[in-house]
Amino acid sequence: MPTATTHDTSSSSPAGLAAGIRESLARLDSLDRDTADYLKTLAFVMYRVATADEHVSKEEVRRMEAILVEHASLSLPEAVLTVEIARHCRKTADCARSYDASRQLRARLDARDRRRLRSFLSSVAEADGKVRQTEKDAIRQISTELGLPC
Repeated sequence: MPTATTHDTSSSSPAGLAAGIRESLARLDSLDRDTADYLKTLAFVMYRVATADEHVSKEEVRRMEAILVEHASLSLPEAVLTVEIARHCRKTADCARSYDASRQLRARLDARDRRRLRSFLSSVAEADGKVRQTEKDAIRQISTELGLPC
């Protein structure tokens, strides 16, 4: 899976926070298109599972951020922004966009990475301690779209 090398900036003043946000956005903007598309699509698909039960918990959001930090080498601020962008994209997405995201990942990832992605999806669903049937159904549907056995 592609990764990005990043820098972590932090400051508690409003100006420092704004500078940190700008730096994170600039870093995300500087990623090569392939990596940026992958990260956007990964976050979108994870958010799809998180919204399956029509409630996204703080724990689910934190887990998506952690996955992006641990497995995509984003800084925490960059991961927060990426998940937030996915949230906004998910709000306006239709079924075709959802399927298209899975299809893009299927074409991009080998079988091992697609199985790893499924484990990320399960981790997001489990983050709040309650895996609902709608979340299981979403993971099953995404797995099918990724060409993985259920």
